[in-house]
Amino acid sequence: MGIELVVFLLLGCVIGIISGLLGVGGGTVVVPTVVFFLVSIGVDPDLVMKIALGSSFAVVGITSLSSVIAHQRRGSVVWSVVFLLGIGAMIGVALGSLVVSRLNNLVLQLFFCVFLAYTIFNMVRGASKKEADQMIPFAKPLYLLVGSVIGFISSFVGIGGGVMIVPVLSKIGYKMKNAIASSSAVGMLMACAGALSALVTGWNVADTPDHSLGFIYLPAVIGLSITSFIFAPLGAKLVYILPVKRIRQIFAGFLTLILLVFIYNNFIG
Repeated sequence: MGIELVVFLLLGCVIGIISGLLGVGGGTVVVPTVVFFLVSIGVDPDLVMKIALGSSFAVVGITSLSSVIAHQRRGSVVWSVVFLLGIGAMIGVALGSLVVSRLNNLVLQLFFCVFLAYTIFNMVRGASKKEADQMIPFAKPLYLLVGSVIGFISSFVGIGGGVMIVPVLSKIGYKMKNAIASSSAVGMLMACAGALSALVTGWNVADTPDHSLGFIYLPAVIGLSITSFIFAPLGAKLVYILPVKRIRQIFAGFLTLILLVFIYNNFIG
């Protein structure tokens, strides 16, 4: 548990900054990293993605908490929106997790690749968009519905939903800093529901690796969470300093590299 813990600690620094800066929990980085490690130690292929997704949710929940605290100090979190989206998201991710526990590894890998490609496209496209000038009327039941859909989709990819929540809130008319801050809060609630579901659905499953709780791999969660929790406030501070447009473009390039490596390792190599 030594070397892998060091690797996860270092990666957590990057994930923490990403979480605070972009309002995403870093699941797009956590999942392929945990997959790569679990494959390298010979974990049952049918369990690899399920454990990676569960571990990702646990990390995202902790990372998002740190990010939310940092954003709340600046008064950027819109709690009325968080409450409505959060309830829907928790319901969606709980239902989705039940489906995930019954799917095979290949389907989950393909779904992750498609979603990662969507995330990259959204990052590049979103970087060139301007903030909305005014709010668009959006009924409360729609927030619940949107949250449920986002939560359900997120359960298949182990993320806090920030790559979907931020564009939605921005489109409605919320300022980017409010969209990012609120996304972190919703992602925290969603990730907690996802981690709990992974713990329950994987509790009595055989052949999970040592140091696991259900479908949650503790070395990854501990290592990634410690440093990501510390570095998330730095990312949140950068929201108010750096041009987010350029950061989104850089992050899109980084995710493209991750996608290519993930495809090569799991489908070609």
